[in-house]
Amino acid sequence: MSYRSISALASVAVLAVLAAGCGGASEAEYRVPSLEVGKLKPCEPGLPKPEGFRCGSIAVPFERQDDSLGKTTIGFAVRPRDDRDKPSRGAIFAAEGGPGYSGSGSVRSYTHLFRGLLKRRELVVVDQRGTGLSEPIDCPDLQQGRAPEHIIAPECARRLGERATSYRTAAMADDIDDVRRALGYDEVTLYGDSYGSYLAQSHAYRHGDRLNALVLDSTYPIEGESPWYPSIPRTAIRSIDIACERSDECPGDAGKRLERLAQHMRDTGRGTGNLIDAIWDAGSGPKAENYYLDVDEAGRELLAGNPKPWRKLAGEEVELASHHPRFYRRATEVAVSCNDYAMFWDKQAPEDERREQLMQAIREHDPDSFEPFTPREIAISSELYYLYCLTWPPPGDLYEPPKPEGAEAPDVPTLVVAGELDSVTTPREGRMVAMDFPNSRYYEDRNSGHIAALYGSQQAAAKEIRSFLRRNIGN
Repeated sequence: MSYRSISALASVAVLAVLAAGCGGASEAEYRVPSLEVGKLKPCEPGLPKPEGFRCGSIAVPFERQDDSLGKTTIGFAVRPRDDRDKPSRGAIFAAEGGPGYSGSGSVRSYTHLFRGLLKRRELVVVDQRGTGLSEPIDCPDLQQGRAPEHIIAPECARRLGERATSYRTAAMADDIDDVRRALGYDEVTLYGDSYGSYLAQSHAYRHGDRLNALVLDSTYPIEGESPWYPSIPRTAIRSIDIACERSDECPGDAGKRLERLAQHMRDTGRGTGNLIDAIWDAGSGPKAENYYLDVDEAGRELLAGNPKPWRKLAGEEVELASHHPRFYRRATEVAVSCNDYAMFWDKQAPEDERREQLMQAIREHDPDSFEPFTPREIAISSELYYLYCLTWPPPGDLYEPPKPEGAEAPDVPTLVVAGELDSVTTPREGRMVAMDFPNSRYYEDRNSGHIAALYGSQQAAAKEIRSFLRRNIGN
C-alpha cells in the first residue's frame, strides 16, 4: 500500500530520545539501529522490565497539521535482541488495547508471546498518548469513578481543551510511525491486541508501506460498523448456550434458562443490565467457556432463591475499584472512544438532540433482535455502549478518522485472530476485518475468549501467531 497521510509526510522534529530512566552507571547502554536516536536508558523503577528493557521518548506535535497546540511526549520500551553480536533483523512493534492501557505495562506478556522470535529482533512497545510513558492524562474524577461518567466526562474534556480531539486513533498511528522512524527501522512487524488491533489497522492504512507483517489479535472493523455493534450481545447470548452444550456438568438448556433469568431480573426490580454485562464480560478471558458456565451457575442459584453467588459474580457487594493509573487511564479510553467510535447520534449535534437520536434508534430497532433482551435494555441499561459520550464535545476541525478516505489496505501478510466465544471483539467482526485485507489469514480459536494469546504462551492462539510470523518474517 502506497498511501501516506499528509500529516505523516510532514517532517516531524523528532527530538532526542532519552528516557527519564535512572539506571546506574554500571548498566550497559544500548544502541538501536539508528545512531541519530542516541542511547536508550534502563527504564524507571516500577516498569515491568524482564530481559532488560530500555526506555526512550520522542516529542511529537499534538496536531501535525497545526503546531500551535504544542508537543506531547511519546514514550516507548525496547527489548534488545538476544544476539547483539550480529546485526538486527528488524523489530516487532506491539500496540496495547483499551484504549487507555499502556503497552509498557504489558511487556512481560509480549515477551512471552514472541519468544523464539527475538534472538535477532528487537521488541518495541509504544505507549498510547495519554497513558504510561506518554504523558498520562490527569482526570482524577474519571480515573477514580467518583460519579456517573456522563456527568464527569465534560470536566475532563474541559481540562484537555482544544487537545481533546488530539487523543484519537489516527494520531496514535502516526506516533507509532514516528517512533519507528526515530529508531531507524525501514519497516517493522506490527502486532495489535483488542483496541491495539484497531490502532494497528489505522497504522496499516496510513503507513502500510512500512510493514512487513501484521497481526490483528481480537479485532473489529475500523469503519462501517453499526453503532449497535450487534454481534457483541448476540455472541454473548449464543456463547452461554454453546458453553452449556459442551459441558457435562451444565444441566438443560442454558438459552431457555437465560430467558427465565432475564424475566426474573425484571420481576424483582434488578433490571437486566447486570445480567447483560455479566455475559458480555464472560467472553473477555482466555477460558471463556468456564466463565459463561459460572454465569449460568450463579443464575441457577438465583432462580432457586440463593442470591449470594450472583451478587458475588455481578459485583453487587464489591466496592468499585479503579485500574492502576500507571497502566490504565480511563480518560484516554473515554476520549478515544468518543472521538473515533460509531455512535447512535450525530457527533456534531448538541446533547439534547443526541439523546433524542438515541431514543429514536431504540424505537426503530427490531424488537426481537437481541432476545431475550430488548433493544432498550441492551442500549441503556448495560455497559456495552458509550453513553458517557453523550456529553463529550464534538470532534474539532483537525479531527482525522482512523481510516483515511479512499485508503486501501496494504497487500502485506496479515493474520486475524479471533476467539470463538469472544463477546468483546467477536468472530463476526474478525471475519469482517479479514475480508478488508487482501493478503490475510483468519484463525478462530475454539472455546477461547478475548486476547487469549496474551494470557499464556502455550495458548493455541499464541502458537498460531508465532507460526505465522516464522513463515513470513523468519526466526
